[in-house]
Amino acid sequence: MKTAAIGEILFDRFPDRDRLGGAPCNVAAMLSQFGLNSFLISAVGRDRLAERALAELAELGVNTSAVQTNELPTGEVRVSLDSHGKPTYTFAEKSAWDQICWTPALAELAPTFDAVCFGTLAQRNGSAETIRTFLRHTREDALRVFDLNLRAPYYDRNVVLETLQLANMLKLNDEELPILAGFLEVKPEEVIPRLLAGNIELVALSLGPEGAELHRRGECSRAPAGELEKMVDSVGAGDSFTATLIAGLLRGLPLDRINRHGNRVASYVCSQHGATPPLPDSLKEF
Repeated sequence: MKTAAIGEILFDRFPDRDRLGGAPCNVAAMLSQFGLNSFLISAVGRDRLAERALAELAELGVNTSAVQTNELPTGEVRVSLDSHGKPTYTFAEKSAWDQICWTPALAELAPTFDAVCFGTLAQRNGSAETIRTFLRHTREDALRVFDLNLRAPYYDRNVVLETLQLANMLKLNDEELPILAGFLEVKPEEVIPRLLAGNIELVALSLGPEGAELHRRGECSRAPAGELEKMVDSVGAGDSFTATLIAGLLRGLPLDRINRHGNRVASYVCSQHGATPPLPDSLKEF
């Protein structure tokens, strides 16, 4: 099966190290580890970080043929961790991923994917219309997974609501739920029923240390967080859950099985440095 993630590629700059990151990049790397044909659609600069990013993506098994090159620098974000390993982010402005261009090659590629994942951050500048055009060119039966992934100040009500209309699945966390409720002008407990009454067919709600919920019309799965021996940082944990969700749905697995496995994978990522650690074989298989 063939999957795509479209949006930012960047390096997470921790105080003592740096790691390849960006939510779409993280999802693409995890999808590859699950054995799927995984593409990343993004842009890098003409610099050493770009060379490193493409090399690391190749090692992770991600197809980078749709990663463009432009004159802006490859993206970076400074990551600060609190005492619980929870990150805050400071993004570099005017990065290469801000200028993903629509091309005839992307027009040909878009209908070939069984699933595509996208978010809000990469829509802060010139890439917004490319992302939306790409989604409009995907097949009607493709999974279009909107990972809300709100990063202040790079989102607004219009971006979120317009992007929702192009998706058929939504992933968000418990901190984003009240924000989305405000955008939809409903109470938080009314958000999921409201979405499922429209074009959204599945909602994944991450609850951090409390696990996650998967809601589909007429069906709900709740699963606890996976066992965590030691918290290192939670960077990329939500992205790994998103990738698990996509892989499980493409394989037609039951929601409970997908949910339990997604929580195990996310907990493992929390126990490792960086967002895309190599998964043990026991987690690559559902």
